[in-house]
Amino acid sequence: MKHILPLMFIAAIVFAACKSNETGNSKDVAQDQIYRHYEIKFEEADYTTQVDAGFRFAGDKGTTLVLNAPSKITANNVELVEKTMLLGGAYYGEPYPIKCPDKKIVVTYTDNKENVLTETYNAGNVTFTEKSDTFYLGKSLTIPFSVSGGDKADNYEINLRDSKQQNISFYSKSATENVFEIPGSATDTLAKGEMLLQIISHKQKELDNHSTLGGTADFSCLYTPVTVVAVK
Repeated sequence: MKHILPLMFIAAIVFAACKSNETGNSKDVAQDQIYRHYEIKFEEADYTTQVDAGFRFAGDKGTTLVLNAPSKITANNVELVEKTMLLGGAYYGEPYPIKCPDKKIVVTYTDNKENVLTETYNAGNVTFTEKSDTFYLGKSLTIPFSVSGGDKADNYEINLRDSKQQNISFYSKSATENVFEIPGSATDTLAKGEMLLQIISHKQKELDNHSTLGGTADFSCLYTPVTVVAVK
């Protein structure tokens, strides 16, 4: 079981924790020594995505970098803008929610030598199957779901949000078994009434093209939640 924190707060911690947060310029370092990290969150409810991108010199704990022209980072052709991390240092984020009408997110990085590196993620479709409109609090439940299209996720998560805005979540049984098993003891303290069930997919990808240091991209998709009635 784990509680959900706002992604932007998590991203700020991930980008900042135990790392150098001094800031340099991308034009002043060897371009193949730039480490990249992307945090990408797609919201199926409104077909938008949020993208954060960080650049560091000489590894994932190195100096943060500001991109100097012609270097830039875009998501679905929207150029990301420089921002400041919670604990200092630079990163890039979208100036406004980015539309993804086909559930596809294309992140393109251009370095100072005008090499273009592109990463693509397709969210696909994930839905509940055999879903009951009633959720029995305090009772062990098995909730299956189906997956079609898009990139294969590393794992899936179900988030439960009750009428008092309390959140709890569970991961699927395994990466290949599309079922959530929820113990009754975990839901016994949740409030009765309307409850939202939402599936979230997670995928991490290694970015090993061009840079000798590579990088990582973390993709998540929050699929459209469904409403059920929680009873005891």
